[in-house]
Amino acid sequence: MSHKITIVGLGNYGIDELPLGVYRFLQQQQQVYTRTLDHPVITELQAELQFESFDNIYETYESFEAVYDHIVNHLIEAAKHTDIVYTVPGHPRVAETTTTKLFELTKDSTDIEVEVLGGKSFIDDVFNAVNVDPNDGFTLLDATAIHTAQLNIRTHTLITQVYSALIAGELKVTLMERYPDEQMVYIVDGAQGSQARVIETPLFELDHYSDIYSNVTSVFIPIVENEQAFYNDFAFATQVIDRLVDDEVGCPWDNKQTHTSLKRYLIEESFELFEAIDNEDDWHIVEELGDILLQVFLHSSIGKKAGYFDIDEVLSSVTAKMIRRHPHVFGDEQAENIEELKEIWSTAKAKEGKETRVKFEKVFADHFLKLYDETKAMALDETQLKQYLVQGGTDNEIR
Repeated sequence: MSHKITIVGLGNYGIDELPLGVYRFLQQQQQVYTRTLDHPVITELQAELQFESFDNIYETYESFEAVYDHIVNHLIEAAKHTDIVYTVPGHPRVAETTTTKLFELTKDSTDIEVEVLGGKSFIDDVFNAVNVDPNDGFTLLDATAIHTAQLNIRTHTLITQVYSALIAGELKVTLMERYPDEQMVYIVDGAQGSQARVIETPLFELDHYSDIYSNVTSVFIPIVENEQAFYNDFAFATQVIDRLVDDEVGCPWDNKQTHTSLKRYLIEESFELFEAIDNEDDWHIVEELGDILLQVFLHSSIGKKAGYFDIDEVLSSVTAKMIRRHPHVFGDEQAENIEELKEIWSTAKAKEGKETRVKFEKVFADHFLKLYDETKAMALDETQLKQYLVQGGTDNEIR
């Protein structure tokens, strides 16, 4: 016999906003599971209904992921014996991890069915509170499971489940990896229609308001409008170089370059990087790595202009190669020592089907590195260095 898990959304505020049908459905239940008792609807219904909450589980585990796994496993086990009802804040389908997990774990089950009932999402009220139109586009994220790679400064960002100043502090650190420290953000608590407590604050002070955070607190970050904030954005950098090589609006020097004309600059920039590394000058290393990356961008934009390839294909190629040649990291292979690693690398390369060829680049690299090491400490000007190299890099007197 199959059973059902009904996930009931309690909305974002009190019982007056709860749909009548949902209220009557809850009244018919002998027992109701709830993720947390900290909700105004439950406060008003506790005299009528018996709730079993998972509040104590939050203190048992170190991560929210583990908490949600415990809740979901408990509910599925209970549903093996009877129909159950489980309530969550807001709408079950909006920023509710346990809903996602329940559907995922029961999708192939013939014994347990999961359905969603009622619940108004808080999203409309949050956008109303900050006076922003969501039609401009936005990203919805969970503060308890957020990663820097998820952040998109080109859209508004709404972050849910900012329960406490501690979570706000961890969130701030993550956001500052992508946003300027002075970026203005909004802390929105208890959004209900036109009512909400809203604090506008620079990002670096996000965790300074310990009294506002609760289970109905969100953080809203507007679209970033400061162009300099995009300077570390790969897509923006691509757009900059694409414009430089554009035949109509680009730079007269850049848009005349070809793959051939740029070859020498990769050697020049590599030499400058050698110097920075030898001098242990981190800031100079950053600058010179940027100049080498510029060569990659330029060649990619030239390829794009000609219609042959672009930076995405370059990235895809190198990423696929690294994953393919490291099955001991990204696959099931095991490498216990360097010899095993060399064997894995050779096997992976052989599978690519490339023809064996003479490694001229290794010979040239050995030669030029030897010359570089010989001359880097010499007090030579450009003319003297040329003479030294013409003589074959010998210790003979420079004439």
